[in-house]
Amino acid sequence: MKTLITATAFTVIAVAAPVLQAQVRVVESQPLGNNQSANSGEAGDASNLQAELFYQFQALQQEVLELRGMVEEQAHEIQRLKQQRMDDYLDLDRRIGELSRSGGGNLGESLPGSRSAGESGESGDRVSETQMYRDAYQLLRDREIEQSIDAFNAYLEAYPQGNFAGNSHYWLGEIYLLNEDLDAAQEWFEKLLRDFPDDRKRADAQYKLGRVYHQQGNDQRAQRLLEEVASGTSDAARLARQYLQDNF
Repeated sequence: MKTLITATAFTVIAVAAPVLQAQVRVVESQPLGNNQSANSGEAGDASNLQAELFYQFQALQQEVLELRGMVEEQAHEIQRLKQQRMDDYLDLDRRIGELSRSGGGNLGESLPGSRSAGESGESGDRVSETQMYRDAYQLLRDREIEQSIDAFNAYLEAYPQGNFAGNSHYWLGEIYLLNEDLDAAQEWFEKLLRDFPDDRKRADAQYKLGRVYHQQGNDQRAQRLLEEVASGTSDAARLARQYLQDNF
């Protein structure tokens, strides 16, 4: 009887074994060390990416600040140039007004050599010279800029060493400076100083030429010329001192 039960049990186990084996899921194991290494590598990559992004963000922030500073600096420079140009126009108006008032409202009376032919015994050519200059200057007063340039050039072509040659050089330089044509302004102011060293416009031309040099980036030459003007007692000397104080 005991032998029969044992044989039967063995038979049941033998039959059930394949079924149990099929129901059990086999899980392949991996070495513990390899799994930890993979997790550590992923964490390191994430950390490096975060650090790189933070660095790029800081770099962009710095670049934005630098660009903002450049914009503000440029805006300040533009405002300064606008104000300087406005000062030039006001100075030009003042000079024109003083020249007009000094002749009692008659521009011709305030100019050298402007007496009529009957009063001075001058020839008709001399009267024509005066009239040519007066016409050119009147065009400037009327803000007919291009026409005044042509008229001053026509005067200088007819009377290169005339009574108003120095003045004509100065006003041409002034016009080109106001138009921001620095090379042309430099040419006219330098020509005045070279060809008419004793002209009454010399100090004014030196001051304006110093400003031209400064705007061209030639600071050393500009400062030297402006200091020479500032050492004098003319109106240009006062302007030169102020310009030196503001820009050097």
